[in-house]
Amino acid sequence: MSERPTIEQYQQYIQDNDFHALKCKSCGAVIAPPKGMCYSCGGTDLEWTTVSGKGKLVSFTVIHIAAEEFQDETPYFVAIVELDEGTRITARLLGLDPTQPEKVKLGMPLKIDYETGKSGKVYIGFRPA
Repeated sequence: MSERPTIEQYQQYIQDNDFHALKCKSCGAVIAPPKGMCYSCGGTDLEWTTVSGKGKLVSFTVIHIAAEEFQDETPYFVAIVELDEGTRITARLLGLDPTQPEKVKLGMPLKIDYETGKSGKVYIGFRPA
């Protein structure tokens, strides 16, 4: 890659509702959020790649007490999602009632979506597929 991947570019892709991850040119592993090296082989030759936006729920929690920036949005879900490409990312879980977490099922199929916070900043989220 001619330029090193940056967190700023990663965030810009999210702001543009066009999620990208990094792909290791040595082993093909997909990495998100961006790191300076491949999780799998330690390679440093990385390039931006698009992803399917599909995955499954690995874990979640309900946030009742949040940082000041997010206080008005509580309660809400934060989830770990394993993308079909194999990498795991942390994101909001959308379209489900955080007052009824017992209805959320681990392993459920999800698809990427985007949510605009009260600050106007766009966040990655996932909804049931």
